[in-house]
Amino acid sequence: MQKPENHPPVRRRRRKWGPRRVWNLFVMAVGYITLAYSLVRGIIYLLVLAEEWM
Repeated sequence: MQKPENHPPVRRRRRKWGPRRVWNLFVMAVGYITLAYSLVRGIIYLLVLAEEWM
């Protein structure tokens, strides 16, 4: 397959570490930590319930 001659090579844009990107990463990290915490808490709660039933 040949390259089209009319188009220049596509340059990749560098990612900038602006305040908005840092904030998005922070919010996503907090969200994932909250999800993991509630998942672990739910598993522990189910284990305690299962222990009481037996």
